Amino acid sequence: MRLLPAKAERLWPSSKERHSRTKPSQPFWSGYILYDYNFSNFSGVSCVADVGCGRGAQLGQVVERGCPAVGVDLDGEALAVCARQGLTVVQARAEALPFRTASLSGLICKVVLPYTEETRAIGEFARVLAPQGTAFICSHGLGYYLRYLLAAPGWKERFYGLRTIVNTCLYAVLGWRLPWFLGDTVYQTRRRLKRAYRRLGFRLIEDTCSPSFLGLPVFIYQKLERAPWVLDAANRRSDA
Repeated sequence: MRLLPAKAERLWPSSKERHSRTKPSQPFWSGYILYDYNFSNFSGVSCVADVGCGRGAQLGQVVERGCPAVGVDLDGEALAVCARQGLTVVQARAEALPFRTASLSGLICKVVLPYTEETRAIGEFARVLAPQGTAFICSHGLGYYLRYLLAAPGWKERFYGLRTIVNTCLYAVLGWRLPWFLGDTVYQTRRRLKRAYRRLGFRLIEDTCSPSFLGLPVFIYQKLERAPWVLDAANRRSDA
C-alpha cells in the first residue's frame, strides 16, 4: 500500500464535503445517473490518474483491469481508505497535479470540476496527459442545481442550488465568483467545456446522453483525447 504525500492547497472540497453537500439521498439522483457508464475503459495505457478518487471506486476498477493507476484527492481519510485497499494515492489538488508533463496515458475526473478553478484544472489534465491520451470526465450541468433549487427536500440544499446558479452566472459573464463558501461551486455547460477543450488541446470523442431535468443537463459524461500538438506547443513555450 502506498500513500504519497504532496502539498495540497485547499481550493476544492474534500470528497466527504462534496458528497455531504451534493447528495440529499441516493434515490434523489437515481433516475439521472448512468450507473453502467464505464470510467475504466482504458486499454494499452501506461498509467492512469483518478482526480477526485474519493474512496477508490473507479480507481479500484482501473487497477482490476491491470492498468497502473494513482488516485488524487484532498480528503486524507478517503485516501487512507484507498491505501488500505493497496491503491496508490497522492494528496493534491486538480489545479496542481504532481505528475510530469505528458507522463499519463489516461485520466478520470468524476464530478470534481464544479469544485475547482475549471480552466486551470482542465489545463492540468492536458499537461499531464501524453498525446492521444484518454480522459473520462463527468460534470454537473445546470439541471443538477436547478433540481436542487426546485425539488430538494431541505432549505440548505435549495439554497446551495440557488447560490451555485448565481455564482456560475457571475463566473461566466464577469469572470469572478461570490465571496467565501458562496462561490465554491460552478456548474458546467457543454459550450463552455468545448471552448476550454479546444483551447487547451483536447478533442471531444464522445458525449454520452443522460436524463435531463426540465430539458437541462444534470450529469455530463464526456470522453476526451489529448491532441498531439499540445506537447509541441508546451515545449515551444518552455524553450522561449
